[in-house]
Amino acid sequence: MGVTALLRRFAAGVPQVLVAEAPGGTASRLAVEQLLRRWGWVQVSHPADADVLAVVGPAGPQWTSFADQLWDQVPQPRVRVQVGNAAEADIALQRAASLLTDQGEAPPVGEGMSARRGRDGAGHAEHGRSDDQSQGHEQHGGGGMDMPGGVPMADRGPDRDGLMLDQLHVPLGPVLPDWPAGLVLHTTLQGDVVQRARLEVIRDYGDVPDFWNEPWRRSASGEAVTAGEAARRRAAAHLDSLARLLAVAGWRDAALRGRRARDDVLAGVPAEVVARLVHRLVRWLRRSRTLRWLTGGLGVLPAEAAEAAGVTGPTLMASRAGGDVRARWQAWLAEIERSVPAFDDGAPLTITDSGPRGRLGAGGCSAAALGVLSGLVEGAELAGARLIVASLDPDIAELDHVDVGAVDG
Repeated sequence: MGVTALLRRFAAGVPQVLVAEAPGGTASRLAVEQLLRRWGWVQVSHPADADVLAVVGPAGPQWTSFADQLWDQVPQPRVRVQVGNAAEADIALQRAASLLTDQGEAPPVGEGMSARRGRDGAGHAEHGRSDDQSQGHEQHGGGGMDMPGGVPMADRGPDRDGLMLDQLHVPLGPVLPDWPAGLVLHTTLQGDVVQRARLEVIRDYGDVPDFWNEPWRRSASGEAVTAGEAARRRAAAHLDSLARLLAVAGWRDAALRGRRARDDVLAGVPAEVVARLVHRLVRWLRRSRTLRWLTGGLGVLPAEAAEAAGVTGPTLMASRAGGDVRARWQAWLAEIERSVPAFDDGAPLTITDSGPRGRLGAGGCSAAALGVLSGLVEGAELAGARLIVASLDPDIAELDHVDVGAVDG
């Protein structure tokens, strides 16, 4: 048995999976994440650590090109699968495990999923590049010349004291772990401080599945939806956003607890069981001095500015209670606690214009959040900017009634 075959068999023992989510791929991502935990597979945050790239959601040609660039950074042995919808997740991941043990023949392509090998000599990971830098997105701006490893050459620019300091132009997204799918934040950095930021939305389709707002949209179209179903979707949405923020903050254990609670909520686990899990998680987070210190005073959005921008929902509530990242995750906790007792409410859903993030229609609250995002991250350190984005957690799938070009920039 050759070295490559041995590596494949070793990798197939505990596959290391990088999940790349396209806009509208929320349900597929949740299904994949749940299977990875159930099977004991490892979900990684950098292509250099992966041997399976799982592209989830309705990836069109433009978005697939970004996934291709990410794929080029995954070292051999490697497998790529496409999970177009949640129902395909089980088969796609089992197929990936099988292909990792392949002895060298070209992997077949099945309906609803694909797997392919890279070119000979591919698989060079960008070691030395942090997770905060772009994954699967070419470098823009700068001096128009890349250093080895894909890091752009630095420009020179004046700082606030009039000194000439190096500038780097670094795009974050659209393929980045625990990052809003399809969002690109083009940053100009001096040191690790964001001097300027510009938003871009990457989306191939006009309408994509809007998983988190689905009960409200169905009710608005005349379908029978209970208040309990909506309450579960609301709590799960905030648990998902919370888990992503905790992962960005580096608190993986708490993020895992949040994701497990999210999956229990969506699976219909009885309210009294979920209530105990949520109570322990909420108490744990509220007692964390480190989390409060890390997120306090960061990305402050005053109530007046939030209202002027059309922000609604928990983000607006947070703006009236300090407006920083800490206030936003605490608002999520309050919404989760408020939703759990309503899980068994069988009454018809009556409020159909307000989902987990706030008002629906005209792009929803996510469009308003994108409108204030650039101003919030400018002046923040790069790690802080990632926390600010995670605390807003805009959902590109909500932008189904808004001109995407108006959001870009």
